[in-house]
This record gives sequence, structure tokens and C-alpha cells, in this order.
Amino acid sequence: MPRAYRLLVFLILALAAIAPLRNYDLFWHLATGRWIVEHRALPLHDPFALASARVPWINGEWLFELVAYALHAVVGLAGLSVARGVLMALVFALASDGTPASLLLSAIGFAGAMPLFDFRPASFAALLVVLAMRAKTPLAHALVALVWINVHPSALLAPVIALCLTRNAKTTLASFAALFVNPFGYRALLAPLSLASFVSGGGFVNAEWLPSPPLVFPLLYVSIVVALVVFATAETRDAGRLLLFALFAFLAVRYARNQPLYFAAFPLLVAPHVRRIPAKLAYAAAAVVVAFAALVSEHRPGLMRGRFPVDAVARLKASPLRGNFYNADQFGGYLIWSFYPQRRALVDGRNELYRAFLPEYARAREDQRAWNALLRKYRVDLAVDEYLPPLHVIDAGSGRARDLPASLAYWPRRDWALVAYDDAAMVFARRAAFGAELSKCEIRGVVPDARAERDR
Repeated sequence: MPRAYRLLVFLILALAAIAPLRNYDLFWHLATGRWIVEHRALPLHDPFALASARVPWINGEWLFELVAYALHAVVGLAGLSVARGVLMALVFALASDGTPASLLLSAIGFAGAMPLFDFRPASFAALLVVLAMRAKTPLAHALVALVWINVHPSALLAPVIALCLTRNAKTTLASFAALFVNPFGYRALLAPLSLASFVSGGGFVNAEWLPSPPLVFPLLYVSIVVALVVFATAETRDAGRLLLFALFAFLAVRYARNQPLYFAAFPLLVAPHVRRIPAKLAYAAAAVVVAFAALVSEHRPGLMRGRFPVDAVARLKASPLRGNFYNADQFGGYLIWSFYPQRRALVDGRNELYRAFLPEYARAREDQRAWNALLRKYRVDLAVDEYLPPLHVIDAGSGRARDLPASLAYWPRRDWALVAYDDAAMVFARRAAFGAELSKCEIRGVVPDARAERDR
């Protein structure tokens, strides 16, 4: 394919991939980058959350966090949306070698990755998957692995890629050895295995670590079937590519978060075995696939509407209320970015730092006394909570079952005042912790989650 056409493909993909930022973890990544810049060091322990364990923090994404913080300082959140589009275009433009079959498979990969691709370490890891698969020399494989292990723990795949695609011991060993060039040594290699074991234990639910349902991600399963047909009918057999494809497919099916890695590898692994496809047919099909992916996606830069408590936090910032937060874990990063170090959030999305807290939290959600004890333990005076379904309770007076808005159960208005809310969250303040300033902030006569339930 001529260079001008390659540039055109890249620009089309970049425009199609510009989308609102939706990953909750973005903000604790930005906060970590800020902390590293301010302290000129990596944090040994988590400095942010109230409930995190006092254990060494093996932060294998520190290099991404530095880059993200520096880029955000220049272009802001809207610019990060554009950067997301450029990154995604780069991944899938490089995943195509310019042949009609490769271009079509890259378009399928682009469409498949669209729902979960965001400005996050795993998306940069998708680029490194492509670079590792295109690397030609031991030095190139080693350099990719070195960068990768400091961006995302999926770097454990780097020597596997080298082994399956080159079958060369020197190249594989170079890639493996480069993984140890990180601030944490061998612990950076063990941390992702420990986390995978922890999240698979069933003690809590993280949607990204759940399997990929076929009805939610049909293109994943369609692409796997297509690949298996291609491998089965190929004129030549390549056991290394087949094994590598099986590994990426397993990881994507087992954990939804791995789908961008799979779709980045998909065209590079499958295209060499595709029999000749008419060029016009392949180009037309690729255009349709990319157009469909673009049409079903939102393309407004900045944050996704209603996903982050932007308005509620702005109101809280403008208030005189101070104190530690209880928060739904998905809001932790945004609160850390917005308020640290003046106010501290309870939790965020770094599951590995809350091994002791998560069982304690699960018990507290089921027992009023344990719930109040947990809030006292962490000296919580403010709460930023999500909208939850109503609770089924028995009325103490009549003995009848009824639905109670969850906020009235967890934040009873005799003890907690509603001070802000928006489409994402509600903010409450403990009455006993604040004086006259609370009366100026309180929103009376409104139960936002009851209203939200009525509007559904």
C-alpha cells in the first residue's frame, strides 16, 4: 500500500477513535504521576487512600503515569481524548502490513477493541504487543520488553511473543532479561500473577476481571471463529502463531480487560495465513466495519457524561466542608486527583491494595453496626456514593415489606445531610462533624436515588 494511503488510513482511524474518557482509573494514574513529579521518586507505599494496606506498592505502570501527567498538563482532558484516538489508530495502522487481508483484519480488530480501548496503560500495552510482534532483532525485542514492563504488567507476554514468533533462544532470553529492568526487580513479574489469583478468588467483583460474555462482545467470538477457520484451511501450518493466538484468545475470553491486547495481535497473527481476498472486497468490507464502529460510538472529547461526579465534586470544592471521604471505589481516583492531600478518599480501583479491607467492607454493607464502626474507624465525615437499587426492608411499625432508597439506609438524614448530587453520585456530610456551615450547604427535601428510580 502506498505511503499516502497508509497515512489516510491512520487519519481515518484516529478520527473514528476520538471518544470521551471513561476509565475510572485514569485519575489515580494522573495523581500518581503528579506525586512522582512533586517528590522526584516513586511512592514506596500508597500515599492516597485511607483503607489501603501498608504494604509495598509494586506500581508497574509508573512510566505511563509520568507520560500521562505530562501530557495532561499540556493538552488537558480533551487532549487526552484525542490522544486516545491517535494511540488507537497507531496500534491498528501498525497491525496492518498493507495487504487487503491485513487491512480487513485490522479493521475488525479496531472495531472489536473500541468498547474497552481508552487512555490507560493497557492500551499502551496493545501498542507494545504490535511492536513486539514486529520486532526483528534481539535488541528490538529487549527494548520493547524494557519499556513494556514499566508501562503495564502484561509485559510478561513479551518473551512468549519472542519465543513463539522467532523460536530463537537468544531473542527470547533477551526479552525475558529485559523484564527485570524496572524499579521493583523480580517483584514486578510476580505482582500481576498474584493479582490475577486474588481477583479470581471471588472475594469481590471487578467487571474488568470477569469473563467476556458473547452477547456483550460478539465480535470477539466471531473473530476467534474466523481465525480458527483461517488456521484450519491455511496451506502452511505455523504452530508458534497458533499457540500465541490461542493464548491471546484465552486471556480475552477469561478476562474482558485483555480484549485490546487480543485485538491488537489478531491481524498480525491471522493475516499471513489468509488466502487471497479480492482487494476491492477487502477494502470495502474494512470501510464498512470501521464506519459501523465509529457510528455506534460517541465522539465528544473530554469525560463521558454521567460517569464521573464532576458537578457534585465542583459543588463540594466550593463548600467549606472538610474531612475524609467514604466513596464508591470507582470514584476514588477522581476524588484523589481532585482533593489529595487536603482530603483523602477511602478506596479506589487498585484492588491489590485492599486485600484486608474488602472483606471488612463486604461485612459492613450487611450489618448496620459494622457499617457505623467502619465509618468511625476511618474518620469519615463526607461520603460520595453511587446510585444503588432500593433496599427491600420490613417496616418496623406495620411489619410490611417496602422498598427504601439505599441512600436513606446508608446515610440516614438524621445523621447525614445531602450537600450535592449529579447524574453520577450523591454527596453527604456528617451532621455531627460540621456546624453552621452545613446549613448553608444542605439540600433539603430531595432524595436523588428515589428520583432516579422513578425516572427509569
